[in-house]
Amino acid sequence: MTDDELLEFIDLILQNLADLTNYYMDRKISESYISPASSAQVQALEAKLTFLKSFIPFAKMRGTADIPALLLAHFEVVALNAARLCYMCSYWDDAEEMHNPKFFSMIYEQQQKIRAVDFHVYETYMEVLRASYCPASLRTPRVQDKQILNNFNDSLIGCLWELLCCSCSFMDSMKDEMGILYAGLRFLRSILREHQKKMDEQNEKIGALLSEAGIIICSPSVNRVKEGEVSFSESTDALGCYDMLANTNIHIKHFKDQISDSSTIESLPNSSHSLRAPEVSRTSSRMLSKGKMPIAHEVIVGLDDEAAKVIDRLVSGSKQVEIVPIVGMAGLGKTTLAKKVYNDRSVICNFHIRLWYTVSQEFNMKNALLQILCSDGKHSRKDEFQNLDEHALLEKLYQRLLKNRYLVVFDDVWDIEVWNELRIAFPNDKNGSRIIFTSRFSNVASEVQYGGEPHYLHPLSEKESFELLLKKVFGKEDCPQGLRGTGMEIAKKCRGLPFAVVVVAGILATIEHDILVWEEFAESLTSTTVSGTDQWKKSLELSYEHLPYHLKACLLYFAAFREDEKIGAKNLMRLWIAEGFVKKIERKRSEVIAEEYLMDLIGRNLVMVSKSRSISGVKTCYIHDLIFEFCKDEAKEEKFLRVLQGYDELSTFIEPPNLPRLSICSNGEDFIKSKLFCPMDMGVGCLISPSFFASTNILKF
Repeated sequence: MTDDELLEFIDLILQNLADLTNYYMDRKISESYISPASSAQVQALEAKLTFLKSFIPFAKMRGTADIPALLLAHFEVVALNAARLCYMCSYWDDAEEMHNPKFFSMIYEQQQKIRAVDFHVYETYMEVLRASYCPASLRTPRVQDKQILNNFNDSLIGCLWELLCCSCSFMDSMKDEMGILYAGLRFLRSILREHQKKMDEQNEKIGALLSEAGIIICSPSVNRVKEGEVSFSESTDALGCYDMLANTNIHIKHFKDQISDSSTIESLPNSSHSLRAPEVSRTSSRMLSKGKMPIAHEVIVGLDDEAAKVIDRLVSGSKQVEIVPIVGMAGLGKTTLAKKVYNDRSVICNFHIRLWYTVSQEFNMKNALLQILCSDGKHSRKDEFQNLDEHALLEKLYQRLLKNRYLVVFDDVWDIEVWNELRIAFPNDKNGSRIIFTSRFSNVASEVQYGGEPHYLHPLSEKESFELLLKKVFGKEDCPQGLRGTGMEIAKKCRGLPFAVVVVAGILATIEHDILVWEEFAESLTSTTVSGTDQWKKSLELSYEHLPYHLKACLLYFAAFREDEKIGAKNLMRLWIAEGFVKKIERKRSEVIAEEYLMDLIGRNLVMVSKSRSISGVKTCYIHDLIFEFCKDEAKEEKFLRVLQGYDELSTFIEPPNLPRLSICSNGEDFIKSKLFCPMDMGVGCLISPSFFASTNILKF
């Protein structure tokens, strides 16, 4: 086989392995018949094939004209045995047959052929990497070099991970240096993911560093220790690797310092993570009395005409299923309008089924389907659907909607791919079914079948803004006459954005109702509020500045949860207490103080009530998606909390020293693949949500 043919063959095998894994998972064969050891061996095989696939392009990029025959022969043997294993697994595709001891015996024998270690191969790896290390062998860079470096680096991280998992075989000093190398390779990964033009100039240096790291990781002496053939202390060659490893770490650190000095990447955060409380003039420190519920209900102003237009499109018109997009900038009230329409009596009477889905930026199909199926309240318990896979859930939803006139709301659509993944579950029975999209983007419906004309939401008038402000600040009470003029001025500066009005009202509700105080606040609003899409952010910054110190930490803590998550109030308050956010007051229980904190944040319109308790108090709460974005950014800026979402963020994250909290929202596959934590550091304290494998939420202390 030629090099290119071999690479294509390995690609095909990897695809077959992935297809087999998905097939067994779909049929739930793996849970009952495939042992954890067998599953681990399949993963190890995938890792080995991936390394072989990345090694050849890397060696050629670094100047190796011809891959040694011994190495190519080894690659072919591994690939052919892996292909035989795939064939055997696909042949024994019945669950009962797979339970047959003969099957396990055949699989084990085949795996042993693949796993067999030839230390001469490791020596050949090292020879190729040493030859490619010579700068004279470098040639003109190509566009694909960056991807080749990235693939080889990922493979080295996987190989080093395996070595670190066997780190008990190595001396403590060697383990420490290997841990430093692991962090160094993750740093290089983050550099290679950068899209700046200047980073292309670093490819040569990164290639040299990866060659050095590869020589150590592929060292026969180190792998003999890993396989248990010799102890580290007895191997002179292994001891010699320690100096090489330390030097490589020094080279990576030197490269890292050069990169940081040239400001081509964002500098790493320092160890400081204290929240500094800015001085706020005339901010009231008064707390809401226990049991007094702030004005937390939805106050709607200026949406009657808008709602009438949308309702008309829902209950009349074409019998074909139609998507009705509600479009507008952030904070304009798209979700509020959709809720008003969704709960309108004429809409309730017109549709047999109404369902609601709040779209997350981190899309997970199973979670989405579960949320849609349970959103009508009739299936509040997820037990019925929890064990079903995505295909079964799609079928459940399809059968539920079939022959029914349905209304489904997709709230806050960012990417049309969400609809493309789910549209198969929405039948068109030509009975007047409707789907509402709310989005900041006007093209969300134009790109899909059944897409209708967008309904553009307009800002509030000055009069409507003032009306909303008064209702949120005073409720049913009258506004003092002396404050009305200043209140109107403040409302004008919100520029018709309901979200900004509500946030500003939350500040006004907590400061003295005095004309001088309100005038001073109006002046500060002039310098911070700007027009355009940043207006909501400026309003939030102002509200955050007016928070007492203890409430800042409580608010930023919401960023540790998933976007749009309905959070149990008792659980949240216990976490606040455990974190030390709640002050200790003599003769007063911490739980009572924490509840006062929560009620204060609700009164400031920063936290919203999802469900109230039957007697009094809050059962679940949540924050607006714009407040969530603000909290996530501010928590990162203040070194209070880092939030990682998706494989890209997990795989490129470099943990700064003394990071106090780390929240991880990811599916299990991406979390494992990213190899976020060095195996030697896996003892960190974590708070893991029950739905780890569906959507992980880890809070590291």
